[in-house]
Amino acid sequence: MTHGRAHPLFACAAVLALAGCLGSSRPSRFYTLAPLQIGDGQGPTVPDATLAIGPVEIPESIDRPQIVTRTGANELVVAEFDRWGGSLDSEISGSLVATVRDRLASRQIAVAPWRSAILSAGGPSYRAAVSFSRFDGIPGQSVVLQGRWELIGQSGESLGVREATVTEKTDGAGYDALVAAMQRALVRFGQQMADSVVATTQTAKAP
Repeated sequence: MTHGRAHPLFACAAVLALAGCLGSSRPSRFYTLAPLQIGDGQGPTVPDATLAIGPVEIPESIDRPQIVTRTGANELVVAEFDRWGGSLDSEISGSLVATVRDRLASRQIAVAPWRSAILSAGGPSYRAAVSFSRFDGIPGQSVVLQGRWELIGQSGESLGVREATVTEKTDGAGYDALVAAMQRALVRFGQQMADSVVATTQTAKAP
């Protein structure tokens, strides 16, 4: 029997093989929730009112760079290589602003993120604070978005709180199909929010 240290060539080959295995992991993929087929929403030069959207609150369980999905009622899965292109709250906020701006383009209401909103000259100003309790899904099945928004007047008074639950089926089993369904759900949520803003502000204007 022969006992001793491994041959240097064998040891070197083993190290190279291990390095090759460690370096063979697939690259990360990055996704965005920027809505598709949304117009530029350019309103009049001097709008009749301004709507600031934010802050947007999301659950801590999904507030991370990786995409979080479900496998059942209580189990969450964090993707290792499928990630958001930016912070998730920024992705959601940007999508909501674009959707609501497009929806309200003909209503002479200027829409902007709450941190950068510019008050309209002489017109009323509003803010929609948004909070999500759930925004995830099961790959190959569906996405569920549950959230609420509160419309706040320029004096800080609450003009009403609304809630919505949106479910969107996925068109495939991959993360691309999952994110596309999340995008559609967010657009539907934003459209409902925009419609409620119109109804609430019209009621507020009524004598």
